[in-house]
Amino acid sequence: MSLRIFSNKKARLSQGGFTLIETLVSLSLLAIISLMSYQAIEVVIGADERSRNDQSSGMQIQRAWQIIHRDLLHLRNRPFKDGLGGQQLPYETDSSQFGVRFTRGGGPMVATNPSGIRRISYSLTDEGQFIRQSWGITESLRYSEGVSLVLLEDVAEVLFEHLDTLNGYTPDWPPPKQSNSSPLPKMVKVTIRLKNNIETSRLFLGVNS
Repeated sequence: MSLRIFSNKKARLSQGGFTLIETLVSLSLLAIISLMSYQAIEVVIGADERSRNDQSSGMQIQRAWQIIHRDLLHLRNRPFKDGLGGQQLPYETDSSQFGVRFTRGGGPMVATNPSGIRRISYSLTDEGQFIRQSWGITESLRYSEGVSLVLLEDVAEVLFEHLDTLNGYTPDWPPPKQSNSSPLPKMVKVTIRLKNNIETSRLFLGVNS
């Protein structure tokens, strides 16, 4: 009889639950696995967001290059009246005021601007916005802000360089101390550097003077 009682007690003990230590170890392992899973999900989500941002940034840069290419392709050797009796050069730079300004053709021919000629300005704001502005041939730059378009955000630097008569590139146009320079540069190199240190550049050839 005593042997059966001992045997039954042992069976009941073997069928019991986890001990406190086993429970704590299990919970700790579960917490570690959960943390690792959460971190892995964060990494995947972060990589996906960066990929989307890079793709969006790449599309915006490509769009900006298309617009710049169209503008420089249609350069015109034509001064632009400022509306106050004076006129501006066909192509000129002034980093202290506006950046780059020039005359382009090939625009839409409407009743207010039948020639399709417009004045284009590229500038970079203190907030890092790369802006394109345009005016019709009959508008005054001093009295009208024209049509503004933000090409890119978070831009650190935009550099326009122009091939001069000495076969060197200068950011200033007309080139300083070169009185025999053409009204329009024959080559324009544009470099855009974003605040995330991404840098891209293009060389535009065949600009007629």
